[in-house]
Amino acid sequence: MDLQLINGPASETANADAGEFFEGTQAPRRYRISEALMGRAQDFLEDMFAGRKDRHQIKEAFSTSDFTLAAFAVIDTKMMEKYDELPSVWRQYTDVTTVNDFRPQRLLLKWFETIGLKVVPELTEYPTGGGKGHDTNWINVAKYGLRDAVSWEASINNTAIDELEAMPTKYANAVKETEAINALANLLNVDPKTNLASGFNTAFFKAGNGNAPSTMKFNADNVDTVLDAMSQKVPKGNEKIVVPPELQIVIPKALERQAQRILNLREIRITEGTQEKVYDNYLKTMDYTVEPMLDAILNTASKATTWFVVPKPGARRPASFAAFLRGYESPDMRYKANAGQRLAGGDISPLEGSFEIDDIQTRVRHVLGHQTGDPTFTFASDGTAS
Repeated sequence: MDLQLINGPASETANADAGEFFEGTQAPRRYRISEALMGRAQDFLEDMFAGRKDRHQIKEAFSTSDFTLAAFAVIDTKMMEKYDELPSVWRQYTDVTTVNDFRPQRLLLKWFETIGLKVVPELTEYPTGGGKGHDTNWINVAKYGLRDAVSWEASINNTAIDELEAMPTKYANAVKETEAINALANLLNVDPKTNLASGFNTAFFKAGNGNAPSTMKFNADNVDTVLDAMSQKVPKGNEKIVVPPELQIVIPKALERQAQRILNLREIRITEGTQEKVYDNYLKTMDYTVEPMLDAILNTASKATTWFVVPKPGARRPASFAAFLRGYESPDMRYKANAGQRLAGGDISPLEGSFEIDDIQTRVRHVLGHQTGDPTFTFASDGTAS
């Protein structure tokens, strides 16, 4: 099996429809296939995966290009079903936008100094609005993908059937993981070659942005301190206005039980001056997201204790963006149909192996990008304080 990650420079040079990497590929979703043929293909695949079809029956069925296309269309449909079923927790802390092509496009973060409208006396001109401004970031997308190859020998041994059956789930999981990593790349320093993070995104979390990384542990006292500080922050361009957005705490799976403990506290004790005051647990309404990909990609000793606070999606001061390519928001799966032709004429099933090395290749493509936004209402900590 050959799994290959395509991103960075490789994603820019690999052509989706031609070229060495994608030569001879077929995209089942592009073709109109009758419901009857799709139904026959689905029934056949179910019997094949259940072991009710022998090698000769499989070879005969896949000997026609129409049935082969329909069979892979069924696999593609199952991949999309799995993709839709899997959760996208990153959408709970990331705003989503779309771009028209691969070129960087402006991402404007606007602000206004006025609050509401002004009184307009009779027969007087309407007053002009207060000052306004914006920050400009640029956001673009890149192409990501995986290629999987099954040997012709595996098809003879019938092990290729198991790999074809697992393909929809495998590709759907890979796409969902890529989306989560893409969103986390706003918070972490992710290496696109390995998809591992070496720490915080220090181009975003820094003293100049007022959100330099902290070492505060994830507990009730510190959450209370951070959220209280957030309520007093003043966004850039709004020196007269304090408008804290709804906030989302992002934690790894390792901190989920600690978050539940905070929510289940009966009371919170706070010392004000020389007096200790007792309050009902007002933190029980805090919103948090468990992002399992934090545990998977953060390659530091503190990965189990790292936590973030960011605005919820749709806030006036978004901090994290993910971008999709318009018209290509969903993953694209293809199989390679370059088995050649027999000397007597006629196409050969892809299950017979490729012309060059006798393999059966499939691949999936997904296009997405990311960019940071306003750092005002953001917080990051590795949770290492004693």
